[in-house]
Amino acid sequence: MKASILKKLNLIIEEANAFKDKNNFQKALKKFQEALDFISNNVKEEEEKNTEVENIKNAINQTYSVQVDNVVQGAIRLTAQKKFDKAKEEFQNALKLVENIDEPNLKLAETEEINKLISENEIEYLLTNGLILKSKNQLTEAVEMFKEGLRIAEEIYESDFRNEALIRIKNEIAMIYESQIDEIVEKGKDLKKSGQIESAINTFEEALSTIEKYFDPKSKSTQIKAIKNLSNEIYSNQIKPLTDKGKELLKQNSTEQAISKLKEALSLANKMYDSDLKNLEISLIAEVLNPIYIERINPLVEKGKEITKQEKFEESITSVNEAVDNFNQAFDIIKNMAQSKKKEIKFKEVSDLINSTCTAGINVIKENSIQYIVQKKYEQAISDLYIALSLAKRMVYPEEENPELDNLKNLVNKVYFAEVSEVVIKADKLVEQKKYEKAIETYNKALVMTNKMYLTDEMEKEVGKIKSQIYETEIKQLVGKGDLAEEQKLKEREIEKLKKRLDYAQSIDDPERRVAEMTKIKKLIDEVHSEEIKLLIEQGNQLADLKKYDDAFKFYENALKVNEMMESPDVKNKDLIKTSYKNELINRANFELENKNYDNAIQHCRRALDLDDIFVEAYYHLGLAYHLKKKYDAAIENFQRAVDFNEKHINSWKCMGLSYEAKEDYDKALNNLNKSVEIDSNFADGWYNLGNVYKLRKEFDKAIESYNKATEINPEFAKAWFFMGSAYFDKKDYNNTIKNLEKAIKIDPNLGKDVNPLIKDIKSKIEKLQETLSMSFINR
Repeated sequence: MKASILKKLNLIIEEANAFKDKNNFQKALKKFQEALDFISNNVKEEEEKNTEVENIKNAINQTYSVQVDNVVQGAIRLTAQKKFDKAKEEFQNALKLVENIDEPNLKLAETEEINKLISENEIEYLLTNGLILKSKNQLTEAVEMFKEGLRIAEEIYESDFRNEALIRIKNEIAMIYESQIDEIVEKGKDLKKSGQIESAINTFEEALSTIEKYFDPKSKSTQIKAIKNLSNEIYSNQIKPLTDKGKELLKQNSTEQAISKLKEALSLANKMYDSDLKNLEISLIAEVLNPIYIERINPLVEKGKEITKQEKFEESITSVNEAVDNFNQAFDIIKNMAQSKKKEIKFKEVSDLINSTCTAGINVIKENSIQYIVQKKYEQAISDLYIALSLAKRMVYPEEENPELDNLKNLVNKVYFAEVSEVVIKADKLVEQKKYEKAIETYNKALVMTNKMYLTDEMEKEVGKIKSQIYETEIKQLVGKGDLAEEQKLKEREIEKLKKRLDYAQSIDDPERRVAEMTKIKKLIDEVHSEEIKLLIEQGNQLADLKKYDDAFKFYENALKVNEMMESPDVKNKDLIKTSYKNELINRANFELENKNYDNAIQHCRRALDLDDIFVEAYYHLGLAYHLKKKYDAAIENFQRAVDFNEKHINSWKCMGLSYEAKEDYDKALNNLNKSVEIDSNFADGWYNLGNVYKLRKEFDKAIESYNKATEINPEFAKAWFFMGSAYFDKKDYNNTIKNLEKAIKIDPNLGKDVNPLIKDIKSKIEKLQETLSMSFINR
């Protein structure tokens, strides 16, 4: 830039800054604009021009910022002078000036600061007016003002709980409520003195509610205790005359009137707040009232006990109920007793009598009902069990904790299970006879019967099982109508016709009629698709049975596509497709493993996992494929996933052990194999493989012990006998070696091809050695 141009530019900027320093912002801004125009007309170099323009724009932003600050300072002074409306107006003017700033960060900072100041101005306004209202004793209106101020303050000072404004407002609110509470308490005391008892009690309750509503009760514990004591004193003053009157009436043999007075006294005592005074009042009432009740309770208890002493009383539901009636009458009286140690003792005594009496009757009924179930007299069994349930409900337990109720409900379900099973068997036979419609009707009858059952996991499983049988029968019914492929074509033609009807429905002018017609047709299309899916699944299943897996998989894939085409895809259909598809994928994987096509097996397992990512069999077979490929880490990873989803998948634990064995990590191999025999102690294969690992570790006694367990479980386990013989050989115990090897070879002659001649040779040498040693001993 030429020196003359630079000099002229600097002169313009100096004039602008001079105006800014004198707070003549409009002239300063005008001069900065003049500088921008000068640069535009006189500076030719693009880079220099951009730099100078940027500098002047920054100066303009700073000028606006200074102008904003001037306006804000004026607004703050107005707030201090309590001219809140004018202050708010000035803050709004400052916000308008901020809009001229084009630097985003500066603009945001200025805006946030002004908005905070506006909120603070509002807080000061609310606090000032709240104090004015408070001075006029308009406390409700004052509190509303303070609360609104507190709300705003909490928003802007959310991370600063010690902020002065927050503390001031909270203190003002607390002072008002404290004065209100004091006034309420004084009012209650005046009412108490004037004998307006109910009003006094209600007033003290109002004071406690106010404390609970506006204060932390812990901070007001002394005041709360004092108010409760005032209330308790009122009750205590009412109780004493009633108790004395009760005693007097008892002396006059007016027992019922005495009980009435004492019950009234007890009712008042129970209304008292927990305290030593309350406990004293109750104990004084108990001393008079409870002996009266105990005199009435004892004969009822004795009468009930007499019934339970009768021979085989539990076999008569009438006798059981009669005994329980007496105990329950006693129990009802106990409930009216004043709280005391005697009440607790009586409560437990009679509760135990009710429960033991009901249990005795229930046990007899349960035994009879089990006999009825065996005899298939289901109606009698159910009838008796409902009587037992009625007894169980009389027991002194909360219903959800009553052990007999759960037990009886399970027995009721057991009866219904037996009935339902008979109906399901009939339906199964009808399916075998290909009487599908009648079979579906019978399955549905069984389904209706389950409605009488109590809701349990077993009941839900039974319902699910019956629904699956209905579904499978519906498929068979469709298949039975003719050739599957031809039936499939019929469904496709039905869909085409319905689609044409849908096209027509879309052209209906009336919106309501159009929507109704389209919904109806879409539902019909879904119904046809649902039947189409069943046909596709059945065709896939038939091809899979013939080991034509690739063709079967195409049908399953088509079924999935059809399900997605539905307006409302059927979850039940999708689950059925996936179940058939994933199981056949594993069957195919097994086929590939047998033929040593490990990569193909892996591919099919992965597709099964696409369908169900927690499918244990897929992880297990993936593990097998990797193990056979000698990729032991990958095998272990998949076996581990299998046991993560099913910790009792015994073969995954075993095979994980074998993979660790192959890696020569014998400790982990033993851990996993031990897990397999922990799950099932009769898992012969697990014990056999444990023996192999111990043998590799040269722990021959443990190996022999493991092989021995395998042969105890499966006496025909040839390899276990064989390697037990090998372990004895390692121990140089040749007699047991020969004994076990011979057992193995007898079971599986193929094991003896190489060792049989050697066994005969060893036996011959041992016999010759024994003979020589014997002769030496004789000739000693």
